[in-house]
Amino acid sequence: MVLKVSELVNLLRKTVEQQTGYQQVMGEIGSCKPASSGHIYFTLKDSSAQLQCVLYRQQAFAGRVRLQEGMLVELTGRATVWEGRGSLQFVVSSVRAAGQGDLQAQFEALKRRLEAEGLFSPARKKRLPAFPASVGLITSPTGAVIEDMRHRLSNRAPWIQAHLYPVQVQGKGAEHGLAEAIRRWNTPERYGLPTVDYLILARGGGSMEDLWCFNEEVLARAIAASRIPIVSAVGHETDFTIADFVADLRAPTPTAAIELTTPDKTALLQRLQQLESTLTNSIRRSLQTAELRLRLIDQGPLGNPLLALARFAQQADEYENDILTAAQNKTTAAAARLSVLTARISSQTLRHRLSAAHNTLSAKEQQITTKAQARLTGARAALQIHSTNLEAASPQRALERGFALVHTSNGRLARTTADLPPGSTATLQLADGKRTIEIRPS
Repeated sequence: MVLKVSELVNLLRKTVEQQTGYQQVMGEIGSCKPASSGHIYFTLKDSSAQLQCVLYRQQAFAGRVRLQEGMLVELTGRATVWEGRGSLQFVVSSVRAAGQGDLQAQFEALKRRLEAEGLFSPARKKRLPAFPASVGLITSPTGAVIEDMRHRLSNRAPWIQAHLYPVQVQGKGAEHGLAEAIRRWNTPERYGLPTVDYLILARGGGSMEDLWCFNEEVLARAIAASRIPIVSAVGHETDFTIADFVADLRAPTPTAAIELTTPDKTALLQRLQQLESTLTNSIRRSLQTAELRLRLIDQGPLGNPLLALARFAQQADEYENDILTAAQNKTTAAAARLSVLTARISSQTLRHRLSAAHNTLSAKEQQITTKAQARLTGARAALQIHSTNLEAASPQRALERGFALVHTSNGRLARTTADLPPGSTATLQLADGKRTIEIRPS
């Protein structure tokens, strides 16, 4: 009997529910994602296994325990098979907090130890430059994080040069790559890296397991030993890692790290305009005051000293014009320089990315062509060998060498003398045809 998929899954669901019934299970909460419907989907795990769980809205609303990643909980419910995906699922009816999960316990233990050593002390944190010229981005080379940071930087402070050090930001061993990136950028000349004013460790949001490499001691000590200021921008605003506490500045998101560490070009231009206006008004008031004083002296008992000082008055007018012109030229030059830098950075970045993409595409095309040719040559050689072997093993070749196939009267192949009793007939198949013979007693 052939079952439909739905019939088999339904059979599995009934078997699981009947065999297990209601159970109590204890474990640590892994990823935990509330849905807009009010249901809560999460994983329950221990050191060697994990189980997909669901807490429906009614039970979640009635319960008093707020589920969080890293919690150790005792669940009551029943195992079933969700027919929509054919996956095993534990439907939770009640939750009781059982303590602290392993990962959360490790996090708190390392946090207490490093804090006792003074690695979180505000006194040891370095100040970030007010007007940086360059920044090093330590993050994944792919994904939305790097693109969002570059886009925000180009809009906010396009004159700042951003340099990427690509690293793995998730998984076992990722903390060593992050720590090595920090160490190398502290001696950039040794590794051919550009000099930067500060570094940003960046990663998007994720579960506690996804962000765990930022909770490792090796990375925390690399951050603490860095002579370059470091900004930690890991996860979302509610995510906290050990790297956040050790870094010189913690940003709630990667794009917020750009906003917290760079001046805004719009605000700078407004400030320049304000300074220009203030300087112009100050000079004008000073000249007006000097002119008033000269008039008072001219009207006093000394007669008309302006006749003697006419040359100096004219020179003062020239100074006024020179100062106003210089202030205007400086402001215009600064604005023009800012526009040129913005255009240069945008075009250079685009040309560089297009050139890199073209080189990568050419290299991939050459690799594919070489591999295809090699595989085709190998396939042809293998085909020739198999063809030769097949031809050598052909029964026809054996017949051409003098052998014959003997078939009994019922058409079966004779293998022993017992198959050919005296008086019977047999057919000999030779290389060029067949002959019927009669078996006589020997």
